[in-house]
Amino acid sequence: MSQRNVTHWLIHHAARHAPDSLAERLEEEWLADLETRTSGVSRLRFAVGCCWATQVIAYEHQPSTAVASNAAAHTLIASTDQNFGFISLRSSTFFLVLSLHVVLIYGFMTALSHTHKSAVPDPLQNRDLPRSQPDRVPPPLPTPNLNHVIIEVPNIETNLTYEPDPDHSVTTGPVDEQLPPTPPTPSTPHVVKQMAGGPGAGFPDTADFYPSLSIHLGEQGVSTVRVCVDAKGRLTSDPTTLKGSGSARLDEGALKLARAGSGHYRAATEDGQPVSSCYPLGIRFQLKN
Repeated sequence: MSQRNVTHWLIHHAARHAPDSLAERLEEEWLADLETRTSGVSRLRFAVGCCWATQVIAYEHQPSTAVASNAAAHTLIASTDQNFGFISLRSSTFFLVLSLHVVLIYGFMTALSHTHKSAVPDPLQNRDLPRSQPDRVPPPLPTPNLNHVIIEVPNIETNLTYEPDPDHSVTTGPVDEQLPPTPPTPSTPHVVKQMAGGPGAGFPDTADFYPSLSIHLGEQGVSTVRVCVDAKGRLTSDPTTLKGSGSARLDEGALKLARAGSGHYRAATEDGQPVSSCYPLGIRFQLKN
């Protein structure tokens, strides 16, 4: 609704609340007077004044009162614009409520007149992804030219004569049957390359198994134990002492260290392949200065 429609609605509403004998006449005169006003504020104020006048006329109108003339209505509207002393408390309260509704309706209509366009998202755009480069295949090797290669095959003399050994009897027959069998060529024996095993990655530290009493007494020495491990560096049997260090405590600590290292031994190898084997392992217990 525009402001013009609001003012027309207020005048029509005010005329409906006037006495029946005055409603139609007042609405015609008020609408005619409204058209002479050019300012929007003046038109709205005039419409509100008509509402005031309607309340006053309805309050003061009596059945015996004659129909008010057009001049009296205009005089009453003008007097209401200048002096509000004669308006009752009830009329003032109605005016305040009506004014609040008018302001709210006007603000609502003004807000609707300014429509906001909702942001339209950009349309989806197709984007070409870079093509993956295929793996480059190396060019084929050139075909070797064997036209100029000369292969010389030596001539084999097949007409051979064999003289019989005077010390041995010779039997008649083909030459191939008289030749002794050729002894087989002895093959070169294969030498297996062996590499001994030992402590591998993650092998426990000797200091962690140094007996505390031996440290307190200052005992030092080397204990040699025999370990048997498989291809994965794990013990296949319990370690044994081959050569003691002179201290039973150090020898026992060396056996505990050998057991704790299971799975961390480096297996012995034959021709580069790990194999199961047994070998001695020397463990030195030495105090740090």
